[in-house]
Order: sequence, then C-alpha cells, then structure tokens
Amino acid sequence: MPSKSGFLETIQKGYTFSGAQLVLGAAQWEGTVFPETPVALPLKTMNRHGLIAGATGTGKTKTIQVFIRGVFGVLMKMFK
Repeated sequence: MPSKSGFLETIQKGYTFSGAQLVLGAAQWEGTVFPETPVALPLKTMNRHGLIAGATGTGKTKTIQVFIRGVFGVLMKMFK
C-alpha cells in the first residue's frame, strides 16, 4: 500500500493541467479529504466520450451531478 505522501504526490501529478479545467473534487486518503490536492479535468478534453462506472453506492450519480454543475458554471462564465 502506498504512503499518504506518495498517494497525494501521484494525484497532484496526474491531475495538474495547464489551461482551463473543471474541478470535480479533492483527493481522499483513508477518510480524510485533502482540498489542497484537487481532482480536475482539462476543459479541452470535454469533447470526447467518458465513462462513469462503479458498483452500487460508489458515487456515480453524485459524480455526474458535480460534473454537470461544473460544466454549467463554466458555460455561465463564458456567456456572461
């Protein structure tokens, strides 16, 4: 099992992008959320297909809700 610092470093490297991005949440390690380590997607990749999969109760619906709210917020800023 990786260490907490190794986990956070991996998340930071994997979810750090230049340009506009949509923040979906933050890293979580053993029940502790680390807001200083955001999980985001670059907006320039939003023209591709995506898949949200998981077992019952793993947060698929919540993930889609956060995603839609985030995209709507970005669009509102663009067309203000």
